[in-house]
Amino acid sequence: MVWSRALFAIPGISALIVFILARPQEFFPLLQRVPLLHLFTVFAVLGFVIDVRLQRLQALATPTLPWVIALILWIIAGTAVVVPDQLMSRIVDMAILFAVYGTIAHGVQRFRTFQAVAGVVTLTCMFITLVCFHQGISPRQCIGGSEGGEGEITGVPDGRFCENNDDCRGPDAEPGKEYRCERVGLFGTSSIEDRVRYRGELHDPNEVSLTICAGSLSLLIAFALRKRRSATVFMYWIAAAIAAWTVVMTQSRGGLVAAMLVPGVYIVRRYGIKAMFPAALVALPVLMLGGRSGESADESTRFRYEAWASGLDMFRHSPIFGVGARQFTEHNFLTAHNSYVLTLAELGLPGMVLFVAIIYLSVKSLVVGLRELSGIPQAQVATVWGMSLLASMAGILFQITTLSFAYHSVLWIFFGLVGAWCSAIRHHRPEFKVGLTWRDLFIIGIACLVYAMLILPVFLKIKGIS
Repeated sequence: MVWSRALFAIPGISALIVFILARPQEFFPLLQRVPLLHLFTVFAVLGFVIDVRLQRLQALATPTLPWVIALILWIIAGTAVVVPDQLMSRIVDMAILFAVYGTIAHGVQRFRTFQAVAGVVTLTCMFITLVCFHQGISPRQCIGGSEGGEGEITGVPDGRFCENNDDCRGPDAEPGKEYRCERVGLFGTSSIEDRVRYRGELHDPNEVSLTICAGSLSLLIAFALRKRRSATVFMYWIAAAIAAWTVVMTQSRGGLVAAMLVPGVYIVRRYGIKAMFPAALVALPVLMLGGRSGESADESTRFRYEAWASGLDMFRHSPIFGVGARQFTEHNFLTAHNSYVLTLAELGLPGMVLFVAIIYLSVKSLVVGLRELSGIPQAQVATVWGMSLLASMAGILFQITTLSFAYHSVLWIFFGLVGAWCSAIRHHRPEFKVGLTWRDLFIIGIACLVYAMLILPVFLKIKGIS
């Protein structure tokens, strides 16, 4: 095979990651004149095709590719049946997600390029982290505008400093405007109820915390383990500490648990299951540092459970196709706040099975790969990145139980990174193959059915949600 370090797919993939996550087109008006997101999608796909034609890459399917294709086709088919007027919009959405996943998973087939793409993800997520960190230490200002969903004020800061919402009312307030006292950060970002956040897909503090855990904290640990110079390693650990503290400033309960799961995976890998109990005791004081509590948190939890009940009703009404992708909020005033409930309600039981199958196979690929590479000195780079991805997936899988993350670009970027890791292993070990057996598929199907018919209804009944 002819090989060159210059791959046409990598620039497009890198630009796509930056523009999807950091969203520079939202705060630089000049970038809004051209549909750069769509252009970079085309460039990434076209670059991959050129690399395959030039034999710089192999046209080999990753383990999850058939299931990803099946899920996307099911989403499109369900949309055509349930909400045909949304068909073109869903096709475009799914095409972008598939391009993100597909180009990363198949356009990265060496660990050198894997590390380059992982570096882009890390730098982008660290940029988001630093913006949120700066926001968290900035003084509060009055933000005036119109009231949006969940108590959010859509507006701009008026320059008045404040300590609480009452400070923003008075003779200097403009008539007809609603005001909140929030921390104001860079690039037009601001907190919500003193919880730091970003913008775009990451305007929710919980989603920011997940992204920081998976894209900053976990990958920074891998880079630190890969480096040998003490000064460089120290800088990586400082960055990881900033990422961890930013998660605290999101006040996300799920984010704090996810942040603990990242090092927890390494601890369990090193010392076994017996290390979980002492690790939990160490993590408990950290968990008490942040996270919401009180009436606001209780109300949020109640609304979440009610959304789950609504999702269950949607599934019962349409158990095969669901109500259609991205249609949950057309039937409930809040989103599902649970990726499994979301897929069950919007895609029906078959769609949920396909979604869970992709997750299961991604984790299985990492576990099997790490097991096969264990004890091989030459495989150190693969094991370092495999452990990092496993830690990232552990945090993601926990937190998506409280987030509507099924179509979120962060999740699909990590599906792609897991696929790329498998592709890189296969370059050195062509015999490495992982797939879903009929037994796996049967277990997944039964688990999803039990979740929909027994676990979720019983849980909601216990919580007093009819």
